[in-house]
Amino acid sequence: MKTITQNLQKELKSALKSADEVWVAVALLTNQGLTFIQENLPKKAKEHYILGIDLPTEVKALKELDKQQYVSDVEVLMFAKQEFYHPKVYIVKSKGKYKAFVGSANTTRSGLFSNIELSFIVESQRACKELIVWFNGIKERASILTSTFISEYEESYKERLERKKQDEKEAKETKKELEKENDVIMSSREALIKKLKAYRNHKNYKEESKARWKDVKELRSSLDFPNFDKVDVDAFFENWALGHLISIPKPTLKEEKKRFKKLLQVLTDDTIDVAIRFNRAYEGDLYIKGVGVATISKILTLHNPDKYCVSNDKIADLLNEYGIELPQRISKGEKYKATNKFFIEICKETGIDDLAILDYYLYKEANE
Repeated sequence: MKTITQNLQKELKSALKSADEVWVAVALLTNQGLTFIQENLPKKAKEHYILGIDLPTEVKALKELDKQQYVSDVEVLMFAKQEFYHPKVYIVKSKGKYKAFVGSANTTRSGLFSNIELSFIVESQRACKELIVWFNGIKERASILTSTFISEYEESYKERLERKKQDEKEAKETKKELEKENDVIMSSREALIKKLKAYRNHKNYKEESKARWKDVKELRSSLDFPNFDKVDVDAFFENWALGHLISIPKPTLKEEKKRFKKLLQVLTDDTIDVAIRFNRAYEGDLYIKGVGVATISKILTLHNPDKYCVSNDKIADLLNEYGIELPQRISKGEKYKATNKFFIEICKETGIDDLAILDYYLYKEANE
């Protein structure tokens, strides 16, 4: 059983199906979210809700709960104190055992189904009972839901909802602008796609793809990948596959073996964002004189040619002929990350196996 989930819907639904009692303390509830909870509960299950209004909880849901609390085993309380009410807690009791879900997901369709949320699944009975104690503590400070409260709240709800929609619209526009800043654009993209598709269907493609994978293996061997204990600097620089490197940094790399090993370890650590790794190697704490974009990208490509591409002047000049435009106002590492994303899309569209064989084709065309 996993302990963390991004979309709560599946795990919560499963728990609700056999529930005898449920406690829900959330900042925001919509009618769709309420329907999800109640449609998945057995008819005899007891329901306890403590809801907030700091976020615009939907009036329709409150009206529905107001009806239910007088004719069924449903308890509804509103937290209307001065503090900002912001919890997202679901506690389910089934046959004497508790399970809880604590995280960022409000009881809304997007919160349960589609947003990037984080919920921690708690199965420790002691921890669940502590959450019940917490719930009861909040309950003591909450007020009963009344029709009078709903009427007063409804007056401001529509205006608040409109503001929320406007905020969301502005956020979407901002996100679009930020995405544009991280996109690679190529004005003659179709021309490149056409050539790459023709190359993919050429009789020599499979043979050249195998040869490229052999190059990758040889380069890995020269660096003693993935251990990096017996690095052969000369062999690495003498292998021109994935870019011909100038030999200026060779003496430094031989002398500073520990620093070079650290550089290799970090560059091949996929738990770190590639833009951060690139920047650390290019101008940060891992910088070694003479180790530039071509060397860094070559190491990354031989590490994982499915995700990382070669970047050097010869290929850059060729791509400029196709009208490539790299995003501006971002770091070298972020530009490299954006380029990888673009090339991965190109490979998917054309059927090219990986970014190493893509580099092979681009290098050939650049030298024609």
